[in-house]
Amino acid sequence: MSPGCGHGLRTAELVAEIVRTHSLNAETVTILVESLEEATRLAFPGSPTVRVDGVDVEPQPPASVGLG
Repeated sequence: MSPGCGHGLRTAELVAEIVRTHSLNAETVTILVESLEEATRLAFPGSPTVRVDGVDVEPQPPASVGLG
């Protein structure tokens, strides 16, 4: 997620709740993306982004990178 993302914390809470509710053996990691360079390196399309095993959960995530 990027700084100031209005939905980032709630999204992280929801992901943690899903893992807990379904007794999944999974580790959740929150990454704070603070620069365009980081966004480019991570192919980060915007905040919040949720990935499972490196795959975006959005069916068709944006192709661009950014912090917004």
